[in-house]
Amino acid sequence: MIKSYEDIPKLFKNIDFFLITDNKGYIKYYEVINSLGSRIVENPVGLHILELHEHLNEKTSTVMKALRTKEPIINEKQYLNIFKERTVTILATSIPLICGNEPIGVIEIDRYLDEDLAQYEEEDFNNEVNQNNYFFTIDDIITNDPAMINVKNQALKAAKTNSPVMIYGETGTGKELIAQAIHNHSFRKNNPFIVQNCATIPVSLGESILFGTTKGSFTGAENKVGLFEIANGGTLVLDELNSMDINLQSKLLRVTEKGHFRRLGGKNIINVNVRLISTVNEEPYYLIESNKIRKDLFYRLGVVLIYIPPLRERKDDIPLLVESFINEFNKKMHKNIKGVSKKVMELMMDYDWPGNVRELKNFIEGAFNFTEKDIIDMDSIPYHMISVNKNYKPKIEIEDTFDLKEALKEQEIKYIKLALEKSNTLTEAAKILKISRQLLKYKIDNYGIKIE
Repeated sequence: MIKSYEDIPKLFKNIDFFLITDNKGYIKYYEVINSLGSRIVENPVGLHILELHEHLNEKTSTVMKALRTKEPIINEKQYLNIFKERTVTILATSIPLICGNEPIGVIEIDRYLDEDLAQYEEEDFNNEVNQNNYFFTIDDIITNDPAMINVKNQALKAAKTNSPVMIYGETGTGKELIAQAIHNHSFRKNNPFIVQNCATIPVSLGESILFGTTKGSFTGAENKVGLFEIANGGTLVLDELNSMDINLQSKLLRVTEKGHFRRLGGKNIINVNVRLISTVNEEPYYLIESNKIRKDLFYRLGVVLIYIPPLRERKDDIPLLVESFINEFNKKMHKNIKGVSKKVMELMMDYDWPGNVRELKNFIEGAFNFTEKDIIDMDSIPYHMISVNKNYKPKIEIEDTFDLKEALKEQEIKYIKLALEKSNTLTEAAKILKISRQLLKYKIDNYGIKIE
């Protein structure tokens, strides 16, 4: 007898993931059965299935299809992006629960696809992984800022070539979004787009993750493809490259130079055609000086450098981003919030957003959970935001004519000169000012500051 949700997985064999949703697609129960599985969030109960897997949509999600058609979906292949670190292939079975003639929920049973079957269906994988999982283009990058418009133009130009691209910017600036846009505007757009977070690669497993393994190469080793083979013909994104073990970087360098490799323990040479895009969250030249990135690897992967400015340097984009996020969360949370109050907008414009666009998006989502009105006001702002902004004051009205741009320019010149006086190199000065070396050099040239 079934007494609770927990009893249902016992009825099935060979399950890796198991979940139950209501008639709207909201998760009521979620369980990882197989140790290979991992939760994308700590506790997904209460989330919508399309919130848990944002790369899926109404058409590609088997849960939503089962609710819509009222028919079971049996062993349909899906591609799930786990922690941004890897794409896994699963076979999903979604069974609608019908009461009368209407669905009241869905039971979904997921299991990992066998490696040999995945290889057998590799062509289908190549055709589907980008279409279903990664759909961001240049048009999805919302901005009116000249520097960001330049970033979009650089991305479009980079998309026309096969040159390696390195994207650098602070955490939360949207580096992966730019990487996706480059891929989706390139001739590789119908081929795999694979993202690997280098910070999550165990030192002992790095080589096998990138290049695969051969059966018998070590105890328990099986024939397994690595990321380079999976991404063949497409794009491989090495997120947070500066977190990769320095020894693994040397092995990566050989592949980028030669275009081929051997699986761990293998004898056969494997040729691949992969476009590499790397991301770093610190100034590249600083990473080289601090030995976080090999100099020779940087010269190979940093052929095209794209710098994404932090949100505090393009605050005019905040109203545009806020409007976009409100529209997004209105759809997800079934609300009709029309905007933010004047005071909230002033607070947001005054704040420096150390977490950048990602922090802004989380801020709006948090406010959605508190507001009961059609406008987000100060009562809906999380305490953390208010406490961080203890010195926040409303904007002061200036009656007399005041050239703000000139005043800001004078202050920038003042602080740049002070930083240069305290530093021996531009890199050190840029670190003091918390901006990139490239941006500092641009401002020095633009303002005509003489370096003694």
